[in-house]
Amino acid sequence: MLERVGLRYSQIWRTAAGLLAAIGVIASLVFVSPATNLVAFLISTLTVGAVYVSLGLARELPAAELIRAAPRWAGLGGLLVLAICGYAAAVGVETLVLLALLVATSPPIVIRIWPMPKPARERETGRHPEVESIDETTIVQLEAVQPTLRDLTDEELCLAWRRSFKQLQSSTGRELRLGVADVRRAYLDELERRQPEAFAAWLASGPRAAGDPARFFTHRAEH
Repeated sequence: MLERVGLRYSQIWRTAAGLLAAIGVIASLVFVSPATNLVAFLISTLTVGAVYVSLGLARELPAAELIRAAPRWAGLGGLLVLAICGYAAAVGVETLVLLALLVATSPPIVIRIWPMPKPARERETGRHPEVESIDETTIVQLEAVQPTLRDLTDEELCLAWRRSFKQLQSSTGRELRLGVADVRRAYLDELERRQPEAFAAWLASGPRAAGDPARFFTHRAEH
């Protein structure tokens, strides 16, 4: 029941935020000069796009994902700035109150105040659940992972290593964090067992805890 309430609230909030943004853009077109709108849109679009690409590169996101998502986020950023300009021109400083209200009622803030369980995901047949369909907040224990380590492909193993970092971040309590650390050590041991030269090259590159080792261990990622 709470899961459905949380999903419904997120949908309502997104709809309301989208409607308010559309009204703001219309107000900007009515109350702000076309030249100002164009300059504001271009600057904000380029800024948001550059920031997204920079963060994506820092997180070592795949290039295909960056190319696909960056224009969308850049466009949304530009429209958001136009909406803010429209409200500022129409109602003045009350725009700050509206922005504060939107942020305060956003799903991430509400969830922090009133946590709701996430909907359970159905496991896909024929795949390794700890690699393909795991929720980022689900903590994988060593006894559940170790028996299947040698069945994973190199690409799946690298993906599991990356996802285990998110699990480490989301785990609370000393025992859970130690459990995830054991799992990560098991992934490292398996990578070293399979390709010791690639493993040494990866370590020599100064990898980060959240980095993607796939380019050292999988032929697909080398190109």
